[in-house]
Amino acid sequence: MTDNAQSVLLRLLKSSLFGIKADLPEDTDYDAAFNEAKAQTVVALASAAVPPEKSVIWQESAAQSTAHYMRTLFEQTNLIKLFESNNIPLIILKGTAAAMYYPKPQLRTMGDIDFLVFEADYERAYSLLQNNGYKFECDYDDGRDYTFTKGEVVFELHKKYSDTDFDIEEILINGMKNRILRTVNGIQFPSLPDYENGLVLLDHIRHHLKGGLGLRQIIDWTMFANQVLSNENYQNHFLPLLKSAGLETFCKVVTKMCKTHLFLPESITWCDTADAVTADEFFEAVIKSGNFGRKNPYVYKPMASFTSEVKKHGFFKALQNAGIENFEICKKNKFFRTFAWLFQLFRYIKRGVISLFKGEKLLDDISSGNEEADFNKRLGI
Repeated sequence: MTDNAQSVLLRLLKSSLFGIKADLPEDTDYDAAFNEAKAQTVVALASAAVPPEKSVIWQESAAQSTAHYMRTLFEQTNLIKLFESNNIPLIILKGTAAAMYYPKPQLRTMGDIDFLVFEADYERAYSLLQNNGYKFECDYDDGRDYTFTKGEVVFELHKKYSDTDFDIEEILINGMKNRILRTVNGIQFPSLPDYENGLVLLDHIRHHLKGGLGLRQIIDWTMFANQVLSNENYQNHFLPLLKSAGLETFCKVVTKMCKTHLFLPESITWCDTADAVTADEFFEAVIKSGNFGRKNPYVYKPMASFTSEVKKHGFFKALQNAGIENFEICKKNKFFRTFAWLFQLFRYIKRGVISLFKGEKLLDDISSGNEEADFNKRLGI
């Protein structure tokens, strides 16, 4: 259940996104709503509906957000020109490729500039960035993305988008071959076609479900669904992609949540068969977390995570996957992958003994892992 500040924020967002009057009482606590909006990274978006006499702090934050938005577009345009001049195709993921569905794209708070290149072009793309003033910062050792910075802007170079749980790479590669030149605030950029782009926005929600999901990502999906996914478009164009990706149930639950809590029009009925309880639980998790866990940071609990993986994949496969993830020798040498499950088993035994000595509540973590697995099953992931 939402508290007063959250309820106020939702009404402000409804007004800003859909032009529906907020109808808030005179004693509304706009400061509390501001703090909620800040935690969810949607201050600029909500600020458009705040009464002028209450909006000073909102407008200051919104101005900073808009300045960053314009700076991001400038750097994004420079990046695109650099890659075009070197014959390296790319597409923008999320960011402006999400903002383009908003009534006022400049009010969508921007993060990194994520972009995808064909895997065959990755080495050239990496060198091109390094040789043109982009500073390499890190990678996450998963073969998906590589972080660079230039000035105050962060760039994520992807040679793959998919993670190990849901592989949608073939769909995105086909989408890249049919990329579209879009225009936002007078600035052009290459994007996936709508349905492939929507699949990325949906999968972004799934990817950040554990501890990092906030209203910003959910609103991205809401605006895409509002703009693109009429009942006919969903049935004829989007559903085949969902079935191929294994995300049909997840898509319906997320969209039902958006209808119930985030003002998605009643005319969209293809999601109505989704479980209402699961959709409500999902929304509660989003509100509780805040954008990337700002309100309630995710704390990794190995036993809870392992229990959830066992419920999903089975005991041996869960051990094997964790062993490959946790031991460098298994990542680099295929021979040792055979024994990854054994390495991980000993690792868990060691961690379990240490946890017992520390007085940690392993049974609570196991229970938490079971609950997470059951929730993910209801979500279809």
